[in-house]
Parts: sequence; structure tokens; C-alpha cells
Amino acid sequence: MMNALPSNLNVLVHTIEKTINDWPVKISLEHAIKWVLQFEVEHYALAVRILENLDILDSSSIRSSLEVAQTKLIRKISEKGSPMKGNNTLFAAIGNTAKSGALIAYHYRATTGISEDDFVSSDEEEQLDLSKIDNIVLVDDVIGSGKTIAKEVKRVAEEVYSLSKTRNIFVLTVAGYDDGIKHITKETGATVVTALEYNTRDTVANLDAAFYKGMPVAERNAALETIKKYCRLISSSNLGYSELGGLLIFDHNTPNTTLPIIWSNSKGWLPLFPRTKKMPGVAKLLKSAEEERRVTSPSNQLTLFVEGKLDEIFIDCFLKTKNLLQELQVPDIKAIALGGLNQSERLLELITESKKQAIFIVDNDLYSQRALERIDYIKESHVLKLNPTFAAMLDIDKIYENKERFPKLPEKIPNIDDEKWWSEFEHAILKRGPILTNYNRIDQIIEEFLDQEKYRVFCENLKLKIQEMLNFK
Repeated sequence: MMNALPSNLNVLVHTIEKTINDWPVKISLEHAIKWVLQFEVEHYALAVRILENLDILDSSSIRSSLEVAQTKLIRKISEKGSPMKGNNTLFAAIGNTAKSGALIAYHYRATTGISEDDFVSSDEEEQLDLSKIDNIVLVDDVIGSGKTIAKEVKRVAEEVYSLSKTRNIFVLTVAGYDDGIKHITKETGATVVTALEYNTRDTVANLDAAFYKGMPVAERNAALETIKKYCRLISSSNLGYSELGGLLIFDHNTPNTTLPIIWSNSKGWLPLFPRTKKMPGVAKLLKSAEEERRVTSPSNQLTLFVEGKLDEIFIDCFLKTKNLLQELQVPDIKAIALGGLNQSERLLELITESKKQAIFIVDNDLYSQRALERIDYIKESHVLKLNPTFAAMLDIDKIYENKERFPKLPEKIPNIDDEKWWSEFEHAILKRGPILTNYNRIDQIIEEFLDQEKYRVFCENLKLKIQEMLNFK
């Protein structure tokens, strides 16, 4: 075949060969050339550019990444007040125990030395003993758009958060795109831990991405449209699931957010790295949660459900440094960010069914009012409205005395009903960058600027809600 190549491809063979020889996963030169030949002659160079920009992770890279993810996970779990010890942490593949899920779980066990007993390895009928579990870690290879994983995490969270004893839920992956990570956090409230964080500059969708380096700006949009044309020929999307346009490949599988021309075999297309099918995998965990809810007596643990991760950090700070347990005179508190789950009727129904001791703490704004319409549907739910947000508990005057530290502060007009002002204030003080990666900075700001009188009022109001809840039960 090599002798019969057209001249306009023959000049690219050296580049193709050098590229694939540098990959940690080996494919034959003949296979790579066949893949390029599927393109029109004038697009051979673009096809080779795609080859040059693929990011391929083999088993060694995956294990190295999982080492990084493990150190991050240990820190995040400690921040939630339930450090990993003994067998208090359970690991399960997200939705898939075949292929991706099982392989990542295997690599994770081999890398960290965690016992196989701490992993949900299949969907067997027998129940898991969740009584000693404080943390549930859902494991997958990659977060793309985050939509599929968020849906799966919601299924688990609805069951687990409604149990008498509240557990922390974490998502751990080898790699993830930042928009997908944000989506999971926003929609589920779960804490996401990923070793390799990508963004749109690691895709073909962004015309300023590394993929287009050296290509004249005037030619980039045409190149992108050409890639879309080929993808549409063999799939229902322009650039893969959620139009991400990814270039990421694992040695065991290719994410569906990667360009379909890499992995699809539809309509006779020869894939470079075929994508494999997956099978369900968290069913065993869900069955076990259902069984625990059926047989377990109500716990004396109080769960404070809040709207987002920032709110969760406030409660965690109050627990660590402001003696919240003593202020409320309760034995145990767990703070859980719900994200989009505050709209889940199933979660609220399960909480009612389990007689769980839980209070919902919400902002006093229009968005939260809409969420309250669902929460009020469950009569045994108890709601504490903030005045108007957690950020409003900070000492506003003291912050403006130190405004040089917060250059994007809005003009000082502390009107409690001005939702836009509070949003701008919160972003300037607390949301400068990803919340999870700025945990310690936010924690320090809360400790330094918390208004003690506002905190006292918050505690008093929360104590009244606790008494109301206990009287109701």
C-alpha cells in the first residue's frame, strides 16, 4: 500500500509516522494512513493536524494521574470532616462496571493500595453494608459535558441524601473539562476531584486553541467547518456529544465528547480508536441505599441542605472554627450542597419517607422562592431563609475598610433587597475563580470577616427551626 500512495499524501507520511510513534498507545502506520485516506485530498493536511493534536493516555499515564487525584481526594474528604480511615469510604464506578468503570477502578486500586472490599465491583443482588460508610466516591475516566455523569450522580444522591445518616458524595476522574466539572457541581452539589483539568483551548471548538497553532486566523473557521462536515457525515453531532470537540483518548476507550471521526464506525467509517459500549454499574449501591432506608431507625444527625458549594463552605467553616455544634446543642451536623437537586421531588419525598432530620437553608431571592414551591410541597421539610445570603453574614463595613484587597467590589449600597448588588458583592469577595480550588482562601475570608452578631442571629434562627422540626416529629 505504501508504494501506491498519492503524492499529496506521500509527503505527509513521515509526519504521520513520527506522530504515531510518539503515542503511548501503538497503532500501525497502515491503519493511520487508511484513516487519513477517508478524507478528501484537499483535507489530508487537516486530518494529519488532528493526529498531531490527539491527547492519548495509556495505563501508565492513567495511574500517574490517579495518584494525583488520590491526594486531592484525601484533602477534600478531610475538609468535609470525615477523613478516610478504616473502611469508611466506598468506591463505585459511575454507571458502568464494564470497560471504563471497571478498568479505572482496577487502576485506582493498583495505584492507591485501597482494598478491593471498598469497591462496588458488580451489580450482584446482595446488599452492601453502608452502616460504617461516611464517604461515597463515584469513579469514572473522564468528565466531558458533565451531563451524563450529573444524571447518574443525581440518582445516587437522591437515594443516599435521604438516608437517616448523611454521607458525602465525591466524583473522582482521571480527566475532566472545566465546564463539565462546573455543571456536575451546580446540578448535584457533589465535590468533583479530577487529576487533569482541560478547557475549550484543548478542543477544536475554540479557534484560539492549541490545535490551530501556526494556522492563519483567516483559515481557522473554515478548518473547523470542515471538521464539522466530516463528523456530521457519520454522526448526529458536529463535534461529538455536547459539541465539545475533544481530542482526548484513553487506551481502553474513547469519550463520546471526542470528535466522532476518531471513534465512530457508523456508515462504514474506519475509526482510529473505536469507542466501546458500557453496562450499568451503580445499581447495587442504589439497592443497598433503599434497604438501609427501609430498616434503619432515624439518626440524631442533623443534615443542613444548602443550595451551592459556597454555602456548604460557610457551614463547614462554622463547624470548624465557630463552634456551631455547641451553639445549636446538637450532637452531629452534616452540610450538603444540593445544586440542582433542590428541584428533585423524589429526593424530598424520600427524605419525608425516611423521617430524616433535615433543614433546608436557602437564599431569600427569586430563584430560591421558586425552589421553595417544591420544598413546601413536602410538609415535613423545614426551611430557613437567609437574610438574604450567607455572604451577607460578613461584616460589610470591615470589608470596605479593606477594599484594596477586593478590587472588583461594587459601589457600597447595602440595600438588602438588591439581588444584583449582592451577586456582584459575592463574586468580588468569594467567587474569584473556581470555588473548590479556592476553598482555603474562602475559608480564611469567612473566618476573618464574619460578623459575630449576624452569626449569632443565624444560630438563634436555626435553633428555632431545629425545635420546630423536633416538635413536628
